[in-house]
Parts: sequence; C-alpha cells; structure tokens
Amino acid sequence: MEQKFRNWLIRRGYSETGAAYAYPRAIHSISEHYSEQTGEQIDIYSITNQNEISQLAHDYSQAGKYSEFGYKTHSLYRAAIARYSEFFVYKNGDTSHTPDIESIEEINNGMESEPVSSQTNFAYERDLQTTLCAQISELFPDYKIFGGQNQGVEYSIEGRRIDVLLEHIESGNLLVVELKSGVADFKVFGQISMYIGLLQKQFANKSISGVIVAGTIDASLRQACEITDKIELKIYRMSIELENA
Repeated sequence: MEQKFRNWLIRRGYSETGAAYAYPRAIHSISEHYSEQTGEQIDIYSITNQNEISQLAHDYSQAGKYSEFGYKTHSLYRAAIARYSEFFVYKNGDTSHTPDIESIEEINNGMESEPVSSQTNFAYERDLQTTLCAQISELFPDYKIFGGQNQGVEYSIEGRRIDVLLEHIESGNLLVVELKSGVADFKVFGQISMYIGLLQKQFANKSISGVIVAGTIDASLRQACEITDKIELKIYRMSIELENA
C-alpha cells in the first residue's frame, strides 16, 4: 500500500524526492503515535475501512485531538494523512480525477448562504466526491460511508448511482448526498427525490433523507425544497493549501 500511495503522489506531480518520498514515510510515524495514544499496535497501511481513515485524518487536522502532533515538522503529518485519505477514496472508487491543492474548508447551509462564484467550483464532480469522502468524519461527524469497502460511494440501486450514501452511526438511518460541482437547479430535486424513494423501498425500516451539496444553489431548487424537510441544501467552500512538492 505504501508503494501505491507513493506512485499516486508522483502521478499527481509531487516530487519523488520530496513529498512523494516524505508522506508515505510519515504514515509510519503517525501509526506509531496513534498506537501510543490508543494502547493498540496499529499500522495505518493495514486499515481497510475508509471511515477509519477519514477519522484519522480529522484527528490529526487543525481541529482534531492530535492536532499538535499533526503540525509537527511543518505540518508534515497532517498533510500526509490528509493526502492518504484522498488516495484511499481514489483507490477504492477508481476515481479518474483528484484535486491537487483544493480541499473542502466547510459546508454551509445553502438556504442562508450567498452563491459561490463559479470560478471557485471544482472542475469535476468526481473531484468533489473524492475530497468530501476523505473528510466525512469532519463534514458529517455523525455519519459514516454506508457499507464496507466504500459500498456507499457511487451506490448502485435499480440501475442508478447515488454519489455518496451515508449511514447514521447510532440510528442506522440513511443520508443521500447528491453532488453538483457547479449550479444545482430544480432538476436536482427530482433526482434526489427519486433516490430517496428507491432507498425507502429497499430499506423500509430506515428513515431516508438527502442533502444536495453544490457550488451554487439556484432559486428554483430552493423553491422546490420548500415543500419538504427531507432534503437539505448546502454550499461547499474551498480553501487553498500549499505543500512542499
């Protein structure tokens, strides 16, 4: 896994003697630190669950409980586990594109926020999907990706594919996440409503709701969502990170 991670970094343009060398090695140091903190011998490279990797990335982020360690050696450890979480989604989801320096800073309630300029949008919805899945523990702290081996990413149901299907950790209820890298209009309401209906048939004992995450929310979509409390609207924001190549 370490070599695959290194190769992935190189394909993204990181220097073979710089970050593509340092980040994979840093994962071992994070494994040692995490093992000391938990009292269990843990090798991060042996973890097969994306939710666990996402939680680790959050724990070593600025807001995480191990942020002090994460920011050691000029934030090397924080950056390394964040990139590894993105790689993990890419590896399991067969993602064709991944963002280089952009990451989701926060997701705001779209009913209250101003639209974001299209210039700040992700170029591809797959980029948005990869970055969001790598930060599930931070963006949706009460949820995890549904099923094992990233089953909830591009979840297939009756010939359709849901961008991301999340499961509430305590109740088991499901949350459909529909992603739009640009403007989301009223047509997205019909799309996510269909997914909710299909899931309700398949999981009759669970409560199903949805959230639309987009760069900009069109007024027509806001109006459509006024008839239900099952669908939330959120706008993503992005921040720029600078890392040594």
